[in-house]
Amino acid sequence: MTLPALMIAAVVAAATSVHFPVSTNAPAAQAAMDRGLFLYYAYNGDEAARSFEEAASRDAGLAMAGWGIALADGPDLNTPLTAMQFDAAQHAIRRAVSLERNAPPGERKYLEIMAARYAGTFADREHDDAAYRSAMLDLAQSSNDENAKLLAAEALLEHGGLTWQNGRPASGESRTALEFVTGVLRSDPRNPMANHLCVHLYDLAPDRRPALPCAQRLDAAAFPPEAEHLTHMPAHYWIETGDYAAALASSERTYDALQKLEETPAGATHANRYVRHDIMVGYSATMMLGNYATARLWSQRVSGAYNSSFDGLTALRFGRYPAAYAAPGASYGNPSVHGLSALHLNHTAEATAAAAIVSPDLNQGYLPQLFLSRIAESERSYGDAQHLIARAAENQAGSYSGELIPLIPAGEALGFFQLRQGDNAAAIATFTQTLAAYPNDPRALYGLATALTATGQNAAAQRAQSRFNAVWKGADTTLGGADFP
Repeated sequence: MTLPALMIAAVVAAATSVHFPVSTNAPAAQAAMDRGLFLYYAYNGDEAARSFEEAASRDAGLAMAGWGIALADGPDLNTPLTAMQFDAAQHAIRRAVSLERNAPPGERKYLEIMAARYAGTFADREHDDAAYRSAMLDLAQSSNDENAKLLAAEALLEHGGLTWQNGRPASGESRTALEFVTGVLRSDPRNPMANHLCVHLYDLAPDRRPALPCAQRLDAAAFPPEAEHLTHMPAHYWIETGDYAAALASSERTYDALQKLEETPAGATHANRYVRHDIMVGYSATMMLGNYATARLWSQRVSGAYNSSFDGLTALRFGRYPAAYAAPGASYGNPSVHGLSALHLNHTAEATAAAAIVSPDLNQGYLPQLFLSRIAESERSYGDAQHLIARAAENQAGSYSGELIPLIPAGEALGFFQLRQGDNAAAIATFTQTLAAYPNDPRALYGLATALTATGQNAAAQRAQSRFNAVWKGADTTLGGADFP
């Protein structure tokens, strides 16, 4: 490692509060160990492995460098273990154990625990991974080592999951992980892994507010492009709690990091792995907001990531029906998007023809169901229309959770259908329920204010309208009437 690279690694470790002291007399090896663990905490296993390999090259007798390679080659919450990764990790830890005579007792403990994870064959991995979790848990509970606590939390969450029940993580393993993460944050609030896992832990929680400081800290940190996943993580919290502008800001920083990563062959591997998810979260935020120009920019980005044009769907969402109607036939969501825009432009015969080739099957996604609902409504088959929206809602409930939100929530469609039917009481209930699922959804707020006004609840309508105005700030789109989607 060159002196500038060493200085950069040291600055990264200091700025992100990651230090993993090992028994080496080579400063470059120590800096590489710190950077490797930081990058593992950013779920960039490839780059982490390269840093640990750098540590090994700087100190050939450093057994913990091999431990780090095995850690980086292994799983994380986003990465299931493959046979190829297993073999690489097993080779690395066996080589590391052969050097353990050079390691002090504390490091030998880490080596023994990692060796247990790869003791058998890939087919034995569930048994061996359970042994690893148990040993990491013991180490975390018996020491004041924050890295032991975070590595234990990671392993426990990989098995225990992120679901919640009765106001707490559903599994005992995940509850213990939450205790570890909370404890580290008390003593080391800037720790990137603690803040990273904090956001993940509350992804599916009924009350996500405890993760607010974690999202804010990650947003405030200056991470290198290799840690783009840490830059992305605050967007989880913001989109889940209805701050779509903040989610967009986090996603914009993430997009910049992804662009920089894609400029290098090594970085492109990581960028390609996360680009679809990270860009889709940013695009989802723009589809909740009211600025069509910004949504079109992100539509182009998501179109590039998915090799399918999203411009028609974007135009439909913002009421630009001629643009949606003119979208190429191969665009995402067609023929449903084309059919919906045709209905809005009074091309009824063409919309009906499009409906003839659309299946309401759940595995086709929710857009066909929303389209066929509007067709049924146009034919005055109101029961069928409501049933199809209910199927779209069922589809979305099974497909979206956490930071993943539908581009057109079915609750909006149902609420506006009820407004068109003059059932304002039902619309109020529907929009309220939609806002519970997608806080501050501006179109649901607009519909709620409309329904409350129609029923004479003027004070409540004004509150909903004020909330709508706050979210819709900066919009280039005007909403009017109940003709959605």
